[in-house]
Amino acid sequence: MPDGTPALLWDMDGVLLDTLTMDFELVNQALRAHAVPEVSRQTIREYFPYDIPQFWRLLIDRVGLEVPPDVINELVREHEKGRESADIVIHDGVVEILAEAKARGLEMAVVSNNPGDAVDRMLVTAGLRDYFSVVVGNDDPGMAKKPAPDCYFEAVRRLGVTGGVPPVAIEDSLLGAQAAHAAGCWTVGVATGAVNFRALSASPYVNRTYANFSPCQVSVGWEGVKKKSLVSPNEFVSHMIEHIAWRLGSSVDVAWTNDDWQALGNELGLRVGKLCHLEGSAATLGMIDDGSCEVSLRRDGAGYASLRAADQVDLEWFLGLRCEQLADGRPLVSLLHGLAAGSGVSLDIFIASAEDPHHTWEGIFRGVGIGLKKLAGGPAPVTVTAPPSPTREPLAAQPSRPQPVVEQGWDIRQSSVTRAQLRRETAESIVELDLELGGSGAECVVAVSDSISVEGMTELLNLLAVAAGLRMAVSFNATRLSSSHVVTEDIGMALGRALRCIAVERMSEFGINGAGSSISSTDDLTDKAVRVGVSMEGRKFWKFVPLSRDYADLRRRFLIGRTLPNGLFSEDLDDFVDGLAGGLSASVMIHVIPDIDPAVGWPLVFEGLGSAISELLAPNPDRKALTPGVKATLA
Repeated sequence: MPDGTPALLWDMDGVLLDTLTMDFELVNQALRAHAVPEVSRQTIREYFPYDIPQFWRLLIDRVGLEVPPDVINELVREHEKGRESADIVIHDGVVEILAEAKARGLEMAVVSNNPGDAVDRMLVTAGLRDYFSVVVGNDDPGMAKKPAPDCYFEAVRRLGVTGGVPPVAIEDSLLGAQAAHAAGCWTVGVATGAVNFRALSASPYVNRTYANFSPCQVSVGWEGVKKKSLVSPNEFVSHMIEHIAWRLGSSVDVAWTNDDWQALGNELGLRVGKLCHLEGSAATLGMIDDGSCEVSLRRDGAGYASLRAADQVDLEWFLGLRCEQLADGRPLVSLLHGLAAGSGVSLDIFIASAEDPHHTWEGIFRGVGIGLKKLAGGPAPVTVTAPPSPTREPLAAQPSRPQPVVEQGWDIRQSSVTRAQLRRETAESIVELDLELGGSGAECVVAVSDSISVEGMTELLNLLAVAAGLRMAVSFNATRLSSSHVVTEDIGMALGRALRCIAVERMSEFGINGAGSSISSTDDLTDKAVRVGVSMEGRKFWKFVPLSRDYADLRRRFLIGRTLPNGLFSEDLDDFVDGLAGGLSASVMIHVIPDIDPAVGWPLVFEGLGSAISELLAPNPDRKALTPGVKATLA
């Protein structure tokens, strides 16, 4: 409530008491006497906010029942009489709130759209009457019914509340909320009666919306990421919190009943701050599929959140987009502001790609979770014991061990937490690859026509291998057609598949991150002209993202038709990234600053891929043996 609130003004039906369930039973009992089929709870709910005579007139018209006025009057009397003897159910949490309000000295009144005497009797029967100084019904002479504000003005007059902070009104219907708003009240909508949460939250008459009166709670711990309970009025908000806990490696329990998303973020931030010793600064590239951002975090105690965007992303447009169950992005911005304030960590979020808003938001919250983990010191160390390495004979001479047939043409000869050996044969080529973690450097032998110039691939693969901490031996043989793009794409695909083999083994043995980027510090956001993210999503996706100007400009200047000094074609290197993403079953996002020389930028792409792969494969015991995501993949 606003500070200094002088009084609480309660609607009764659907707010204090579960009379919706009562009316559903009473109404259908009356209709059966007239041989009318049962009407749904939703139909009853639609007319529930009206007083009983008006309710019956609207309902009779809805079901198409032709009855004379005296029968309608009889139905009204039966309904009112049934209410006097029916069991009364008080909504969970109401008594506790009333007791607390009374202890704080708040004045309270009931403001109903039904006759005052009937309301008074029901409150007495429910044991709630003593909490209220005033009961206002709809039958005072000259008083207009809701949505007119008369009843609320009358309640304020009788309570003697004048000037200053307005009273708080609690309503379950848009009809009642309109009346309270018109009377100048600060209005709480609660979705326990006439209207659902979404409609109340979207109403201009409602200041705050609750799903119910249950208490809110937020907790995080180290009980494992599989231990999670996320209940809020919006599933997408819950999913964003899940992304943070998932990347932080924490258990999470959220039971949140209202649309004060900033307060939810603040509670989450406070709990994370208590759970983890957050210090210093960190940065990362957050991504899922076609959505990506760069996140900078700094533990400064101030705790603010700022959002910026690349030139090709209209920030206001993006924030105004519907995102699954959310009408726009404002609740998620509020959640970030609260998280930053509660944790004392300032967040600077730079949105680079926004093709699909829900992917971009997932990338943002994933990035925040990864960054918080970095501020907390990262996962506990894991000792990796490599199996004995086979002799370093040519790959073709290695004995082949039986493997399940997954895809035609692949022969996976070895797969462990540190090494993979494989062979892929197509109608065009044979690729053989031996990959081992803990080494440094690449050897590449390519047998193609003299007309093909791909010698420069060894240099680029070496940059990737060194950055990733890999030893790589690649052999490519063109059996029929010699094409430079086939060389690069097939090598990329084989490398991705070998990395996937190692990743699956490591996830099963001790857990890995499953996603990584070439960004680790805030300095990287200014010092690195190319920033790369890789995430194992179970499907292939890759994209080059210009950090200013537009994609068409990047395509002309960097991706298409450029020849590097070593003779490699830029479009063939794009095909390598395509093949790598396919073999790894991963999304690859590459952020590029404007006007970068392809001769400088492409080596940085390969180096960035290596750094991202290193982080992707890094041990993370919080994620051991997990099969997350809709595709049961590693990210």
